[in-house]
Amino acid sequence: MRASVAAFIAAFAVVSSTLPAFAANVTLPAGTQVQVRLVHSISSGNASAGQQFSFEAAQPVIVNNRAVIAKGALGSGHIVNVSKAQGKSAGKMTLAFTSIHAVDGGIVSLTEDSRVRGNSEKGKASTATIAATIALGPIGLFAHNMVKGKDITVTPSQTFPAWVKTNATVNVH
Repeated sequence: MRASVAAFIAAFAVVSSTLPAFAANVTLPAGTQVQVRLVHSISSGNASAGQQFSFEAAQPVIVNNRAVIAKGALGSGHIVNVSKAQGKSAGKMTLAFTSIHAVDGGIVSLTEDSRVRGNSEKGKASTATIAATIALGPIGLFAHNMVKGKDITVTPSQTFPAWVKTNATVNVH
């Protein structure tokens, strides 16, 4: 009898270790932060409002010790508004991160607050004026007229926060 119980336990251990883990539904709460980065660079110099873009999760999102959004999961967004650099005015751009894929293939909506607003550095003109005034005297006060605004470029090396819009149920393994 002992031998058959031991054999049963050993067989159960072998079988259970080869079975896949049971799937479970995990709730991804609204307001959960997702760190994201662009797949390709976007510049205010050639982008247009409404243009779609792809981004990816910069790191996994973990809930109850389970990944619900994998690192590298793809998402989609759009450019809300953009203005090219003109004269002394720097370029500006607002990006909206709309949705991202969960580990089960489902789509997780992100909030309208998941936006990045950026403009190229504005302080350079005043810095140039101060430096030129010191070097050139009163004539240097007009140095800011020689500083040209720059377009803004958002690259894949930059990460941004996005937030889950509503509770989402994700089937994880």
